[in-house]
Amino acid sequence: MNKMKFIKTIAWVFIFVFALSSCKDQMEEHYAAPDWLKGSAWDALEERGNYSIFLKGAELAGFEPILKGKSLVTVMAPNDEVFASYLSDHGKSSIEDYSAGELQKLIGFHIMYYSYDKNKLVNFRPEQGDGATEDEKAFEAGLYYKHRTRSIEAPTAGKDTSGLDILIYHNEALLPVFSHRMFSTKNIDASYNYEYFYSNSNWTGDDGFNVSNASVEEYELIASNGYLYLVDQVVEPLNTIHAELKSRPDYSTYLSLYDSYSYFELDEELTVNFGNGSDLYRHRHEAPLADIALEWPSSSFRSIGINSKLAYSTFAPSNSAFSEFMEDYWIPGGYNELSEVNSVAIRYLITNSYYADAIVFPEEIKKGQVLNPYDLVIDFDVDGVPAENRVVCQNGVFYGLEELNPPGMFRSVTGPAFQKKDLSWYLYMLDPTDLLVGLSSNDSRFTLLIPSNSQMEEGGIGLEDGELWSSDGGDYGPMNNSTMIETVNLHTVTGGTGVSSSGIQVLRTNIPYTYWFVKDGQITTSVLFNSYFELPGSTIDFYNITETTYNGADWTNGKAYTYDSPDIFRPIVSTQSMQYRLAITQDGTYPYYKFSQLLRDAGVVDAARGSINFLNGIRCVAFVPTNTAIDAAVAAGEIPGVETDGTVSDQAALAAYLRCYFVPTEDNGMSTYPYLGSGVNGEYQTRHAYFDGTGTANTMLSIFDDGQKLSVQLKDAAFGTGAKVDVVPDFYYFPFSYNDGGVHYIDGVL
Repeated sequence: MNKMKFIKTIAWVFIFVFALSSCKDQMEEHYAAPDWLKGSAWDALEERGNYSIFLKGAELAGFEPILKGKSLVTVMAPNDEVFASYLSDHGKSSIEDYSAGELQKLIGFHIMYYSYDKNKLVNFRPEQGDGATEDEKAFEAGLYYKHRTRSIEAPTAGKDTSGLDILIYHNEALLPVFSHRMFSTKNIDASYNYEYFYSNSNWTGDDGFNVSNASVEEYELIASNGYLYLVDQVVEPLNTIHAELKSRPDYSTYLSLYDSYSYFELDEELTVNFGNGSDLYRHRHEAPLADIALEWPSSSFRSIGINSKLAYSTFAPSNSAFSEFMEDYWIPGGYNELSEVNSVAIRYLITNSYYADAIVFPEEIKKGQVLNPYDLVIDFDVDGVPAENRVVCQNGVFYGLEELNPPGMFRSVTGPAFQKKDLSWYLYMLDPTDLLVGLSSNDSRFTLLIPSNSQMEEGGIGLEDGELWSSDGGDYGPMNNSTMIETVNLHTVTGGTGVSSSGIQVLRTNIPYTYWFVKDGQITTSVLFNSYFELPGSTIDFYNITETTYNGADWTNGKAYTYDSPDIFRPIVSTQSMQYRLAITQDGTYPYYKFSQLLRDAGVVDAARGSINFLNGIRCVAFVPTNTAIDAAVAAGEIPGVETDGTVSDQAALAAYLRCYFVPTEDNGMSTYPYLGSGVNGEYQTRHAYFDGTGTANTMLSIFDDGQKLSVQLKDAAFGTGAKVDVVPDFYYFPFSYNDGGVHYIDGVL
């Protein structure tokens, strides 16, 4: 667009908006002043004789018709002495030194739309109006604190993401009125919290309110077109939080990072009402970030409730704070500069820097009442914030922080992924699975394994434009979310005190019936350990682990480790099955071959499906005699239905007996497969049922854990009480663990 033409377009849009904003709307009928009154707001101030500077400014800004009765108004009026002092402080000799646009912003900030008596400003009820019940008046009293003024800025020129010229619309400024009801509703001290932001003002609103930086000297002077409030200071026009940041070079790093999530939204209603042939845009930021560039949360003037209550609070670190944080946190993690830092880490850091629902006062932060979007406490030294960095804005408040404290996530067990460059890919798995928030919570303790970027690559995982890809589904493409959830859960143990450096230890992961097996401080997973069951000649490696710490101390909610396997630990494949292996194995080199043969001889195997028909997919613990144990038992005639030469004489008896080797987990309330220290110790029902004369009963199997070994013993009316049989110790009493069951080898028959 031609530059001069574009500037003219801005001018015409501004003129049209200003003219239209002077028109009456339906809200004026609701907030009308009594019709019997005589004398406009202009007349009342003129009669006072000490408001000539304010009135001259209103005349030059074009507000004279409004104040003389064209519209309903509520006016915050500073007298000539106050205004003269303001002009002097701002290097002006006369109100006429300001341009018309500057006066529209300054004087307009003192003129509210509609007429508000004192009660309405103390406890504005935009939804219920004068008909509010006492209960309604008590609900969120004083929190509807921002009011639409006549202060307006012209649309500004900008460029969209494609580089095209656009017009960015600015709604009229909202004026904050802080009433005593607001502070009593929040249960905080009015004087401390108000003067925290307004260090050059005094709180005088115990029976009323303060108007931004000004105290009210006289309340509720009635005019024919509204109400006047005489204030002790010129009410200083306020920026949006975004404009405040933009005006401060020391916060350019924060603003640049925040604006990396900005976009421009075409607003059709604004375009129709105010565009005068030009499209109008609003400067927004991607959810869940707060829209700190917007004057109004909603662009519609009808959304009075939303616009008067919803505010944003920003806790922005300065450039020096970012530099110190970089030096203390990310450089030790292997990063060289901010631009290298993982984008997920940056997003969570920014997300911890605002509260997107309301204005937040320092006392609320001190009480730990302010949570970020992930329900983690926002915490910093509020009294350490310099006075000049405590700013009320028209859409919220700005805290300018000289120190950047690591957010809770950065100090929790997820911290290594946030801090260390070579572990940063794991964030791309934690983030989309929605597990990150829970793992950062201090309500629970966790032990985490953190895979490195290179381990993920070796495991077939790649990073493409901030998204993890893999070939898990066949073709190389975006990694399935459920697979990422399973992978994270495999790397997570809830509770516990960490990994032992000596002896044998089993840790239950967040995947049911899936474990870390630890031997003398080295680790493997039950998924890898299953190779002993699937390929008996396998060699299973246990890997060294290294504890990571936060500045030499534990993470806030547990322990985190790295491990030195070549590739990332992966969860079990859904098609892997204990029951399938027992049903189909016909290789004599497998320790359970003879048991599998007995299952087939008993007629309980569906060969086509590779299933055991009395299990039907029910999760069980199977205690499987080794080939040697079965050979000895057959020779001794100890297996019902089987002759000493191995022939089956009674298939039904054999089938019934084999059921005794399977213990269903759900029927027995068993939340884990047995291992030393698992707590599985006692009598448990098997899959064998019989009629005991009164009804159906189940054969019981006793499981013994004496802390040194595991043993089992059959107790059955039909088969009798068997000898106690030990679990084979070759595998450290670790179970082979699958989704449909676990397996222990035993050195005899039941």
